[in-house]
Amino acid sequence: MLDTSSADHLAAIFDQFTVPMFAADRPSTQSEFKIVCTNQAHAEATGFQQDALRNAALHDLLPESEAAIIIARYTECANRRKNIRYLETLTLPDGVQRWDTSIQHVPLAGGGDRVIGTGFRITDDQHAEGTRMTFDNIRFFSSLADMHLQNLVSMFEAARDQGLFHNDSANRVAQLCSVCRSVQRSVEDIRETVRRAHPETAATENNARAMLNDLGSSTLRALYKSAEEVS
Repeated sequence: MLDTSSADHLAAIFDQFTVPMFAADRPSTQSEFKIVCTNQAHAEATGFQQDALRNAALHDLLPESEAAIIIARYTECANRRKNIRYLETLTLPDGVQRWDTSIQHVPLAGGGDRVIGTGFRITDDQHAEGTRMTFDNIRFFSSLADMHLQNLVSMFEAARDQGLFHNDSANRVAQLCSVCRSVQRSVEDIRETVRRAHPETAATENNARAMLNDLGSSTLRALYKSAEEVS
C-alpha cells in the first residue's frame, strides 16, 4: 500500500527492504516536494537519521544546486507518470557520495503526487565497468521485483483483514502470500550472492540476463499456479 497517508506505515513497509528507500510528496503541482519517510538502510548509507528527514524540504537538506536537480527529476517523474533511473552526486552528512537512483510515481488519493525512490551507493571499484554494471543491474532488478512482490502481499493481506475473502479463499490467498515470500527470499539470495561475488568469478552480462529471466519465469509460474488454485 504505497499510497498510504501514514508516514509510519510507509516507513514500516520500507524497513522490510535491505536497500535504501525514500518517499517524497507534493500536495499539488504548485507545491514543493517534501520527504515523507526513509528506511533504516537509507539512514545507514547516507547519515541522515529517519526522524530528521520527516517532512523536510530538499532545499534544507542539500546544497541549492543539488536540490534543484533532484526537484526537477521528481517533478518530471510525477508529471509524466514515468519511472526514471539516473546517476547523481550528493553532499550528505557522511560526505560526497555517488548514487544510482530509481524513482517511480504513485498517485495519492487526495490528488497529490508521491515519488518513491530506491538507490544504490556507487563506490570506487577496480573491476571492469561492464562487471560493475552487471552487478548493479542484478541488484536493481532484484530489488524492484522484491518491492512489487511486497506490494502484492500487502494488498492481499489488507483484503484478507477487511474480510473480503471467504474462509476457503483466505487459505488459498495465504498460500499465495507464502509463495511470494519464498520468491522474495530467493531474490535476497541473489542480491547476497552478487554482494559476495569475487571479481574473477563474476557472472557475464549474458549470465546475468539468464538469471533474471529464470527468476521472472519462476515467479510467473508460481503466481499463475497459485492464482489457478484461488479461482
